[in-house]
Amino acid sequence: MTDLGREIAWVDTLDACHLKCPTCIRGVRGMQNSPRKMSLDTFAAVVARLRKQGFHRLGLFNWTEPFLNRNIEDYVAIAKKSRFWVSLSSTLSIPHIDNLEETLAAGLDLLTVSLSGIDQEIYQINHVGGNLKYVMNNLALVRDIIARRALSTRVDLRLLKFDYNAHQEPRIRDYAASMGFHFEPLDGVGHPKSNWLSEYNNERYLREAEAAAGKPSPEDEGKACELMFNQIAIDCVGDVYICCAMPNYPSLRIGKFLDMTSDEILAAKFLHPFCRACTMPRRERTTAEESRVQNALRAAKDLSRIPKQLRGSGGSPNPTRFSSHRDVLKSL
Repeated sequence: MTDLGREIAWVDTLDACHLKCPTCIRGVRGMQNSPRKMSLDTFAAVVARLRKQGFHRLGLFNWTEPFLNRNIEDYVAIAKKSRFWVSLSSTLSIPHIDNLEETLAAGLDLLTVSLSGIDQEIYQINHVGGNLKYVMNNLALVRDIIARRALSTRVDLRLLKFDYNAHQEPRIRDYAASMGFHFEPLDGVGHPKSNWLSEYNNERYLREAEAAAGKPSPEDEGKACELMFNQIAIDCVGDVYICCAMPNYPSLRIGKFLDMTSDEILAAKFLHPFCRACTMPRRERTTAEESRVQNALRAAKDLSRIPKQLRGSGGSPNPTRFSSHRDVLKSL
């Protein structure tokens, strides 16, 4: 049966980014690069399962540079064959992208290109290791390919705004308009010169979850997080993680996507101890979402595939994590 309300799935097809952006956990190598890559067979199985679970949109990126995948166009084609809306996000800071045209022509719906300056001196402060000349050359190629092949691909030029580059916003906006691209200013998280991500390791997430134990949770109070209910993050080996906003650290791993039902995944996310410490915005849970949660917890009676730390001593969901739904717990 197809579930309703799914928004987007984020799937990394490989495990690397060549830049060292100080505002990205991959950039500071909190997540180390590796040669791992999702096979096309595994990707096809993931796509088929996502479709059955009700997802209709697919982002082939999360913590990676998708154009480092030398045949990313094949992944786009598989997703399009399954009727997905497909997007990529890239820095385009690559000297030559051999499969750029093939990827666009495979049916890519959205290409988001992030940058943090309109000259090399400003750009390289956050996009460490990046070359703005490569970006501009590739943007020109993208524009020409779309025009020549009459493609419907949308291009969003995303400015990551910080205090030192905000004055360049008008120039970047004008450049995007001159190229026929959409412009998206986005406030950057943290600051490139603060070294703030150096402390964000797996142990920190464990400590934050432990410190929040026993405290009220937004989920206990009837709140909902969009990243929990309507999105999913999958790495290049097919593992599900708590959400796209958090790193792919062991303490935040949910399990193997192809081995878990949608109910098991939602239950594991809902019960995850880190959510008590998380400050992501919440909203009121809808009636449909409340029903999904209750059904998920009832269905997930065999919790062997749900992370051990989410289970009580008897193997059932930890009641302190779901205290406002004792009626559901009693029925498990």
